[in-house]
Amino acid sequence: MRTTTGTLMRGQFNPTTSSSSPSSSSLSSSTSLPTSFASRRRNNIKNRKRMMMNKNIFFVSSSSSTTTKVKESEIKYHTWQGHEVAYRESGSKDGPCVLLIHGFGVSGFQYRDIELPNHRVFSIDLVGFGSSSKPSGVDFSMEFWRDQVANFISEVVKEPVALVGNSIGSLAAVHVASETPELVKGICLINCAGGMNNKVKQMPGDFDGFAWQYKLVGPIFKVVLAIIDTILKIEPVATKIFDNVRSEESVRNALAGVYKNPARVDDALVKSICKAAENEGALPVFVNILTGNPGPRPEELMDAVTCPIFIIWGSEDRITPLDFPLGQYFQNLPRTRTSQRKTSFIELEGQGHCVQDDAPEEVNQLLLKWFREDGLFTSSSSA
Repeated sequence: MRTTTGTLMRGQFNPTTSSSSPSSSSLSSSTSLPTSFASRRRNNIKNRKRMMMNKNIFFVSSSSSTTTKVKESEIKYHTWQGHEVAYRESGSKDGPCVLLIHGFGVSGFQYRDIELPNHRVFSIDLVGFGSSSKPSGVDFSMEFWRDQVANFISEVVKEPVALVGNSIGSLAAVHVASETPELVKGICLINCAGGMNNKVKQMPGDFDGFAWQYKLVGPIFKVVLAIIDTILKIEPVATKIFDNVRSEESVRNALAGVYKNPARVDDALVKSICKAAENEGALPVFVNILTGNPGPRPEELMDAVTCPIFIIWGSEDRITPLDFPLGQYFQNLPRTRTSQRKTSFIELEGQGHCVQDDAPEEVNQLLLKWFREDGLFTSSSSA
């Protein structure tokens, strides 16, 4: 991205190289800390943030579209390690390739309104979610999904891609880019998760400079999660919990707490989640993922990522708050990553955790701008 054309702005989007202005949350498993803490912290730093001037950071305002593009009949399947991998494909057959990776509890359907003219666009369902297999006896991990995505690029797409992920989908993109850089042109991280589930490990210095109350959250949360792990391993109890959370009413209420545009929480989205949860393998997958090893934090992988990185973050994300350690890390990444590695950060004012579905027209414009300004698909870009 030619970041010199972007400045710190609130309420508008008008970089000089943009051809048009944008017209305008997976249910994440990443660490969620108390909203009241986040609100107080945000109020304390709001004035400081408004004064920040960094060529890699600028702000945009939001609106949204309600058009549905992806239909169930468009799903195709690829076999990997005996598992059926569901995916959707759209756009130009001869265009540069983009692969979209969803977050926890949802599917590629959540990219239903992502349209990138002149590009070949794939959206994948991670094994365990959506219309992909829900196998028993699999130890789910970020490394498992990393290998799934890498295989999909190699066997189905057959050329390097721009990876776009939301939540744990972003984390999967970081894993793929760090392990198999030859498959990746660049990664766009939309509200990146810190781990596969809520058991995200605490990093040294995570809460340096925070009020003492924040430093108590980690240890308390760790005890609570250990109790939840024990409960979920009791099958009748886990079944009861899962039956409650997968009902249409519960799913709709959960989405309403994540999305900022109520019109986007429609029947099609709710049913896409509930249908996947009806599969007989959904409960074991649910328990396995929530009680499994969260894996490394993205910070631990970043040194091995050499491709361009574009970070999109909703300012009102209550699942991975921008002013908590993970959000602050990504907000500072354009300044801390070496100048030879292109890195850009954009805060979407008024948006939440799932901006790719909450404000798709805006995300479409931002992605196209990123492809163009960072030269992702030119011969000189990183592969």
